[in-house]
This record gives sequence, C-alpha cells and structure tokens, in this order.
Amino acid sequence: MGWTYPTGVSRKELIQQRTKSWERELNGVTVKSTCLASCFRGGKFSGVLWSVWERTFEREGKQVERTQRWITCDLIRCHGGEWGYKDMQEAEHPYYYSCPIRYLDLVPLDRYGGHPDWRLEVRFRHQERLEKRRQRKSQGLTQ
Repeated sequence: MGWTYPTGVSRKELIQQRTKSWERELNGVTVKSTCLASCFRGGKFSGVLWSVWERTFEREGKQVERTQRWITCDLIRCHGGEWGYKDMQEAEHPYYYSCPIRYLDLVPLDRYGGHPDWRLEVRFRHQERLEKRRQRKSQGLTQ
C-alpha cells in the first residue's frame, strides 16, 4: 500500500488523527476501536508511530464477538511540505523494530495473534541497544 497525505495537517494533527478512537453502529452491533497506547519514534521530518488498538463488539451492552487487539506501525514523513503516513500492522512484519516492549505485552501472542518472528526481532534489537548502552556506560566509568 502507498502513502496517504491528508491535506493541510501538521505532524501533531496527523498523529492525533491516526490515534483517535472511534465507535460505530453496524447492523445493531456497536463496534468500538480504542487506541490503548501510542508513541512516535523519530526525528523532525520522519519517524514511526507505534500504536496498540483494541476493538470490541457489543449488542445491547453484551459482547457478541471476541475482543481484538493489534499493533500498528505507521511510517510518518514530511514530503513537499505535507505530512503523510504509510500504515502497516504487525501481521505484515514491518521492517521496523523500535516498537516498545510494553506494546508486545499489551497484545499477547497466544491470545490475539501477531507475528512471532517480528516480535523476536523487536526483543533482540531492544536487548542489543541495552547492551550497547551498558558497554558505553562501563567504558565511561573506567576511563
């Protein structure tokens, strides 16, 4: 899928749009999608917006379908003065691994599904960064 560029929005407004919860009535069922968590990781002109979503389905106050949860990865960039996004989900194995570990915990693989290989890579990259920080810290203390 390609990039989408809403007209005349700032980065902040785009992030607000991409993380806004919503509720709709479909055939007597209330479908509610809620952004449980989100964060932007990147720089001034581009980055990745990570979000955790939950969707519920109720009829007359009673759950009628299983609750769904998933992790999204929106690439965000400024191109030609306009802010845009490219949306992906964990199931697509996005080749971005800065997703907070806490988000993986919010969407347990055994309950909600997901991409096990992608999750392993996310955990590996976080561990790798942690080890590099520890190394730099210990080198700074010994010099």
